[in-house]
Amino acid sequence: MHTKRSQVSVISLAVLLVSNALLAIPEVSVASQYAVVSAVKKVGPAVVNIDTVSYPKRTNSVFDMFPWFFGRPEPVQGQGSGWIYDGQNGYIVTNDHVVERADEITVTLPNKQQYVGRVIGRDRLSDVAVIKIDAKNLPSLKLHNGSPPEIGSWAIAIGNPFGLQNTVTVGVVSATGREFETSDGRRIEDAIQTDAAINPGNSGGPLCNIDGEVIGMNTLIRVDSQGLGFAISADTLRKIIPELIKNGRVIRPWVGFVYVDFTPRLARQLGMDYVEGVIIQIYRGSCAQQAGLQSGDVIVEAAGKVIKTSDELKNVIKTLKVGDKLPLVVVRGEKKIKLSLTVGEMPS
Repeated sequence: MHTKRSQVSVISLAVLLVSNALLAIPEVSVASQYAVVSAVKKVGPAVVNIDTVSYPKRTNSVFDMFPWFFGRPEPVQGQGSGWIYDGQNGYIVTNDHVVERADEITVTLPNKQQYVGRVIGRDRLSDVAVIKIDAKNLPSLKLHNGSPPEIGSWAIAIGNPFGLQNTVTVGVVSATGREFETSDGRRIEDAIQTDAAINPGNSGGPLCNIDGEVIGMNTLIRVDSQGLGFAISADTLRKIIPELIKNGRVIRPWVGFVYVDFTPRLARQLGMDYVEGVIIQIYRGSCAQQAGLQSGDVIVEAAGKVIKTSDELKNVIKTLKVGDKLPLVVVRGEKKIKLSLTVGEMPS
């Protein structure tokens, strides 16, 4: 009898706890839902659909010479998303891979108005492009200005997957500061990882926080996984977009060589004496060659700092601008040589 009473008490307590939890959940859920709805209402009017057409280039092959026999190649159509960065001047931001081969660009606003778009600037490395339409007084989105979004905070992805305008998916910021290389060789740095669903056609659309600010731009998904999408960070966009509008490209400093850690194992493979530092390979005709550097040189000092790892050299290089002088000390054979490199501009 005592056992039955205990069981009843435990069951009653469990029911009471579950009831209280169920009562609490709608309040949190409704508040969260309202915040998401509010953010989407703010962002949605500035998210656009981008349709592209690419015409196959002539190759002077037998297929081009006898089109009446082989038939003419069909134009390639593409689709992506974008968002209005500057509504007063008609500037729209999207991914470079959305427009890189486009011969024709059509921008469709949420109100179904269509405009011809033209590329103002592209940057393949960061996968960012700016296009312009002849329109004014359009709604614009605001880039988040501040520290990276907190892990676990809301992430709202808006875009036009498969041509379905203003599709909204919601998740969280899974990680920040991610670095990865895409299948076509672009190296994306400082990316945001999110589990908000990103589908084909979402590329170029904004990833927003609960306040309707752009924290990133959706760029790709991992096709071999679920819930793993990436966005170019607002911090990167803030640096890249103005340069694309002003110059049509991003002017990056370039030292004219690639480098890796010089390890004892690598030294044995190359038949060299080991010294702690970073071994380089130069590009022919580059500022590195002009400075007197040679492939196989081991950098042991840069800008007055001792260099033991490639990360240490990377931290020095990333502070440089085009035209800066970079003092170096390298080991070549049994000699230590001092050189001065004038930083060049990275070739397109």
